[in-house]
Amino acid sequence: MRDYIFPPLIFPLFLILIFFPFLLLIFFLTTPKVFQILFGLSYSQALTVFFMIVIGSFINIPLVEKEGKEVVREYNFFGIIYQVRQRSKMTVAVNLGGCIFPSLIAVKLLLSLPLTPWIIAFILTSIIIYFNAKPVRGVGIAVPMFLPPLISVLTSYFIISFFGLDMYLLPKFAYAVGVLAVLFGADILHLKDLEKIGSGVISIGGAGTFDGIFLTGIFSVILSVLLF
Repeated sequence: MRDYIFPPLIFPLFLILIFFPFLLLIFFLTTPKVFQILFGLSYSQALTVFFMIVIGSFINIPLVEKEGKEVVREYNFFGIIYQVRQRSKMTVAVNLGGCIFPSLIAVKLLLSLPLTPWIIAFILTSIIIYFNAKPVRGVGIAVPMFLPPLISVLTSYFIISFFGLDMYLLPKFAYAVGVLAVLFGADILHLKDLEKIGSGVISIGGAGTFDGIFLTGIFSVILSVLLF
């Protein structure tokens, strides 16, 4: 009898399909709260910022177009093999909602933060992220999902404690560190590895390529509130 009782899909995928709508709902409810914490906005104002970022995530702004590696394709035509040499195109772009908006928010927060402690936390976090970021062909620069926010929160916490700063700065500190450290440590410092990723559009902060700069900032704030 047990042989006839099994989930309709692979079990991990089955669980994801069940819980994903709840996780998505929680994400949409908690993300505006993050902007309330960062800027003291009303919920409606924070929701407006959030939806601007969501809409901006569909927009990629091309920066650089370069030729990739030469690709040799073979075609068999009635027993005669032809070789065609082509050069793949690679376009580097930045995502409006996933990179530019979060970076502008991080820079704005820097104006209210002590600069020297932040720079130390930024450098330490960038180094750790750089050595854990790997180019993956067809995907982008891959970083373990929760590593950047966790490292940014822990580094920010210890730096704030070391300098004797008020702990209420932690959410803003962690957001600014996380967003800009990922942009610098995972993306900018790995631009030299773009050829290992392949051709197509490489969007910094965009879906399917590189890491989640926006998500790193969001989770940095959430973790800093939950853990400390």
